[in-house]
Amino acid sequence: MFQRILITGAGGFIGSHICQYFGSRGHSIAAVGRFSVTPASSNLYPNLWKMGGMTLPDGAFHNMVAAFKPTLLIHCAGTASVADSVQHPYTDFQKTVEVCAFTLEAIRTLAPACRFVLLSSASVYGNPESLPVSENAPRKPISPYGYHKILSETLAEEYASLYGLKVSILRVFSAYGERLQRQVVHDICRKFSDSAVSNMELFGSGNESRDFIHALDIARAIGCIHEADANGIFNLASGLQTTIAELVEIIGELFCREKQITFNGETRHGDPLYWQADIGKITTLGFHQEISLREGLARYVAWFRSLHENGDLIRL
Repeated sequence: MFQRILITGAGGFIGSHICQYFGSRGHSIAAVGRFSVTPASSNLYPNLWKMGGMTLPDGAFHNMVAAFKPTLLIHCAGTASVADSVQHPYTDFQKTVEVCAFTLEAIRTLAPACRFVLLSSASVYGNPESLPVSENAPRKPISPYGYHKILSETLAEEYASLYGLKVSILRVFSAYGERLQRQVVHDICRKFSDSAVSNMELFGSGNESRDFIHALDIARAIGCIHEADANGIFNLASGLQTTIAELVEIIGELFCREKQITFNGETRHGDPLYWQADIGKITTLGFHQEISLREGLARYVAWFRSLHENGDLIRL
């Protein structure tokens, strides 16, 4: 069924994948965010109704919602760094919680029949007491980023309970994919690509684990939720636990380079130790991971290398 889909944070790596996924399937896309590309020069935004370059909150957003009348809003806007949230908690609050409240209010007043999909985070769980972690597990965040995701979830639930909005909340675990330019996958690739680095030093012990999910699979999951008209909270991940040491090994094989790996034993404030999601709830809607970690990393490494000059120094 044809949809009018508005994506906030569409200039980010997850938002751009979501625009590309739904636009390529014939849905009309309204993309809101900060962009480094133009519609004419990029295939990331097919079937584009309008590209709204803005930083929320912005009054122009109300005009866009009123004119477009979205049937689905996917809220990707917000911060993306646990470390930055620790250093600047109030800024993180403004860019996450206040922007979420602004977006919800715009939907309530201008497009109340629209489904609101919030991209939350597994950071709300902190360090889970047991694995795999289900949606009913205690929320014990260990960073401002995680606390602010909880506040955003609470706002979304408020608008669902008091105003009848259709709300779906996705607790995304370790998202990765082309155009990601931060976090562990990017950091490891950057160090493998640098010929001046012979000894790679990484945080932790290497036994820390994550549950990786490619950005295109995030888009597919949103499609499953919307088609099923499903409200509530859903974990979104592969359901598989991968240690950082295993991640390094795969990326090293893809680069065809061997380097000395040193784990410094230090844990950065706000970083969880072990993650693995129970994805039983979302699989009942027909979702399954289509891009395996090895395939997704191969795509990422190919994209990463395309940004290099002479295969050594990254040009971002």
